[in-house]
This record gives sequence, C-alpha cells and structure tokens, in this order.
Amino acid sequence: MKTEERILKITQQFLFQNSAVLKDLPTKDLSYLHNYIEDKSGKRGDYLFRQGFYPKGIYWLLSGKVKIFQQSDSGHRQTMYIYSNGDLIGYRQLLAEESHPVSAVLLEDSKINFIPADIFKSLISDSTAFARNILSTLARDFTVWTNRITVFQKFRVKERLVLALLILHEQYRLSGSPSGVITITRTELADYVGASLETIVRILNKLKTDNLLQVSGRKIVLRELNTLMDMLQKE
Repeated sequence: MKTEERILKITQQFLFQNSAVLKDLPTKDLSYLHNYIEDKSGKRGDYLFRQGFYPKGIYWLLSGKVKIFQQSDSGHRQTMYIYSNGDLIGYRQLLAEESHPVSAVLLEDSKINFIPADIFKSLISDSTAFARNILSTLARDFTVWTNRITVFQKFRVKERLVLALLILHEQYRLSGSPSGVITITRTELADYVGASLETIVRILNKLKTDNLLQVSGRKIVLRELNTLMDMLQKE
C-alpha cells in the first residue's frame, strides 16, 4: 500500500470533511447562499467566537487553520479539533440553538465566509438537498467525535502525539501544504494531544533524535511517515 493510502486509511476516521454540506446543491440554493455570504479575513490569534456565547451564524473556512478549544474554570485548555480548508465551523450549536461549548481561534492568517444564522436556517427549511447534506454530515461528525475519544484514550502520550501529527499532516496536505510539513507551536500541539508541554517537547526531541522528524520554530517536518505509522500499528 502506498504511503498516501496508508495515511488516509489511518486519519480519515478523524477528519470531519464537512464541506460536503455545500456540495451538489441546486444552482438556486448556491446562488441564495452567495447573495448573503460575508467575506472575512483574520490574523493568527483572532477569535471567530468564544465559549459560552450563542452563535450568530456559521463560518466556512476557505483557507487557513482554526482550532476549537474548551477552557475549564481553572484555565486548563483542551484543543478538540483543528479545522482546515473547506470546513464549516459552528453549525451544530446553531442548529441546536445552544451556546458554544468551545472557543474558535485562528491558528494562521485565514480567509472565511460568514453565513448569517437566519440564512442558514432558511436554506435548511427550503432546500431538501441542503437538509439531507446536513443530516449526513451530522452523522459523520458524531462518528469522528466518537473515534477521537475512544482511540485517543487507548493510546499512551507518545502514540497520541504520533497520531495527532499524522492527522495534521493530512489536513495540511489537503490544504495545499507540502507533504510532511506542519506549522504549529509546541503548546498548541500539547493542547491538542492532551498532555503537558514538557512531555510533548521531550517526545518530539526523541523523535527528532531518531531522525523521524525535524523541528524548526513552529514548523515540523515529518521525515519518515511509514515508520511513524508503524509505531501506531504496533499498538
């Protein structure tokens, strides 16, 4: 099996790929959306929304990276997911009419389309195709969240880190980045894996010593993808 096929087989179960919501829609539905979409751009560190606030619409990420994280009363942060090109963000809470359980912040400069809540809801009511896409995507999202919880729990920190790197590799590749190149801080990576910064730095240094990856600032280059995948399949 080719390297690309192996990575896809491992990571696909952890990727929302929810841009399918907007695929294969009738021309009139797409035209309706584009009449009301607001073009936005943001810088690394900008917030799309904050935990505890009610959604005013949804965000269609055209290019860039956005992380969603949950913060406890004590200040501890856990990154739940990192979105990339084509993803829709924040629509589940809009449909449920609930406040956001997470905050969403840009990991890099990004371009975004904002779809107001009333436009999104009216399209669900008026378009059978759009409603069908939403139901299908919600079902897939539930599967991804389940996989994230169950699989990450069974791994030790080292394997969770390797899996996270492979997932991010695939997301960055699909967004047009060179194969094997990820841009993320060690702190952001620790929040995503659910481990201390010190532990993540120690494991990264060991992987670097083993010549499996290179680290330079925020850039991580995965050198031996097949070896990293072999580490997971031994578990």
